[in-house]
Amino acid sequence: MAPGDALPNEDLLAARFAVSRSSVREAVKTLAAKGLIESRQRVGARIRPRADWHMLDPDLLAWHPDILHDRPLMAGLLETRRIIEPAAAELAALRATAEDFAALAASLDAMADAAPRDLEACCEADLAFHGGIIAASRNVVLDGLVATIAAALRASLRATNSITTDQARSVAAHRAVLDALRRRDGAGARAAMNAVLDNTEQDLGAV
Repeated sequence: MAPGDALPNEDLLAARFAVSRSSVREAVKTLAAKGLIESRQRVGARIRPRADWHMLDPDLLAWHPDILHDRPLMAGLLETRRIIEPAAAELAALRATAEDFAALAASLDAMADAAPRDLEACCEADLAFHGGIIAASRNVVLDGLVATIAAALRASLRATNSITTDQARSVAAHRAVLDALRRRDGAGARAAMNAVLDNTEQDLGAV
């Protein structure tokens, strides 16, 4: 259905999906809460423009039929990461603790171990690495953003890890970030994180 299209009425939807009208109403409420539709009494429900959708919602990202080929969404995710992650890495170089370094190293080792054989485990380790850097920035606002963007970051990492042809290059780029953090080199950490994202952009461009 396209933005502006009207949903069928409750009776038709209930019959089509063999559910009760109350189930249809709950589903409509859920979709409305996620920004996909607007529902008005006596008017019915219509599809809202995509700009109104809550694109960071984990359900919306999970429902996406082919996120890798959604150019506007993938470009938006990459731009958002470029805004947040290099700055977080620069701060983490100044503020990270020994415990942070140990956790990041463990995530990186898990990523390297999983990369050739287990995509899901690789993505979770990759997410832990990137989330750990944001946490190590010790910026309460950035740290709060992790929960907000976690689903989008996971979707982005899953998509790019699925198409990366050189896992060794990816692991080496991540390791360069950790090495810069350990040196307390803020500018180096920022540059290394940008290099990680450059690799991501290159992989996406190859699709």
